Amino acid sequence: MESIKRARKARGMSLTEVAKRTGLHREAIARAERKQTDVRGATLAAIAKALGVPVCELFKETGHERGQRARNPSR
Repeated sequence: MESIKRARKARGMSLTEVAKRTGLHREAIARAERKQTDVRGATLAAIAKALGVPVCELFKETGHERGQRARNPSR
């Protein structure tokens, strides 16, 4: 979910810092940030808490992403 990466970068946090705050491996955070990755609810909740954002914020898409989905609904 690219929204995780956006939120992390907006707060000036590294993957390592988020990993430490969540108790997850750094690579697990990196995987969660990738496009078309299904993230478990518990993982998403832990990341949201570490970033200090509500979980619903991690579901927000940019206008660019919405445009891509409209053109390619299978994504």
